[in-house]
Amino acid sequence: MEAKKKPTGQEEPRDKLLYHQNFFRTFREIMRRVSTTKRSMGVLHDITEAVATSMGVKGSALFLLNRRKRILEVVSSYGLSDRYLKKGPVSADRSIKETLDGISVCVDDVSTDPRIQYPQEAAQEGIRSILSAPIMFKGKVIGALRVYTSVPTEFSMEDVEFVEGLADLAGLVIEYNRLVAGAKQSLEALKKMAGRPARK
Repeated sequence: MEAKKKPTGQEEPRDKLLYHQNFFRTFREIMRRVSTTKRSMGVLHDITEAVATSMGVKGSALFLLNRRKRILEVVSSYGLSDRYLKKGPVSADRSIKETLDGISVCVDDVSTDPRIQYPQEAAQEGIRSILSAPIMFKGKVIGALRVYTSVPTEFSMEDVEFVEGLADLAGLVIEYNRLVAGAKQSLEALKKMAGRPARK
């Protein structure tokens, strides 16, 4: 199931303006961090914490796609136990695979949805619903940002768009870090070449 209505068992925001202001404030704080730090991993941790705390959910995790092994590797998480994070390899083809087609997916009940690779471990962790959004860059999916709830939830379009926005931001941070790392390697290579004696 894709983006859906609003959370069940959760109150409708009394002031929808404040609801949107909270999301906007989160984006602004993350963007400020992006522009003032050289530690991209720190920004990714900020994103996983911000998405969970802003939405009031149990936890979140940010995955990068390992194309060679066809697995999703956790690079940052918030609110999830080590036992759950170490449950086993997350298959790109068995764990909410539609996300890797560029589609945001809402799983209302992890105990019955066949797209969940580890339903028993999710139940033990107290997870009831999951929202999974693709992390993309230049039209290619490079990972996923997921949020986990402890109550059965039908996510609103605002929830989905918020997670998608932070996933897009994570994609920019990841690719920026790769660009900087590549530039550093090129610079080191040029320095080595400059230090070599000229050929006769």
